[in-house]
Amino acid sequence: MYASLMLAALVLTQDTTNVTPFRRGQWAAQFQAGTSFGSLGFIKFRSPTRALVLDVRLSGGHSEDLETDSSGTRFAGLQSSAFTQLRFGWRRYSGGTEHVVGHYSFGLLAGFDHSVSVSTSPGFESTRNGWTAGVFADVGGTYLVTSKFGIGALAAAGLSYTSSVSTFSPPQQKSRAWFIGGSAISASLVATVFF
Repeated sequence: MYASLMLAALVLTQDTTNVTPFRRGQWAAQFQAGTSFGSLGFIKFRSPTRALVLDVRLSGGHSEDLETDSSGTRFAGLQSSAFTQLRFGWRRYSGGTEHVVGHYSFGLLAGFDHSVSVSTSPGFESTRNGWTAGVFADVGGTYLVTSKFGIGALAAAGLSYTSSVSTFSPPQQKSRAWFIGGSAISASLVATVFF
């Protein structure tokens, strides 16, 4: 379904005229919901067809384990994780109809993740801290419901380098890891508010 929406938006924007309803200095906020996590993005138009994009992605979780026996309930362990990623890029818009615009973006990404796992029985603790740097590209289309609100679809892919350090105890151990990886094209729904 996402692919159909994107294809329709891109076909509709293939016109020889490149007129968009945007203006230099205009701002927009973009909300993204997909298969993995959502994001909040900010768009600053440098012209009716060009913009800068800053996208913030956050996720995390925390859970605690409790044990109950004849002596009562006590803490047994926890798992906690946090992830953040910033994407900064350049976007090009292409107009074609009064209500549909297509766009593509490319840029840089950087991220940080942290996770902790603690178990009291047996006593064990592990901590992992990692960072990511790379590049991304996306392509999408937006249907302008009004001059201030649009909905659409976005497909994105990326290539990144990740490095992490993990510590374990007992016994006290430390390990380092790195890898280069890519994310295949992932589709998401997007809502955009224009100011």
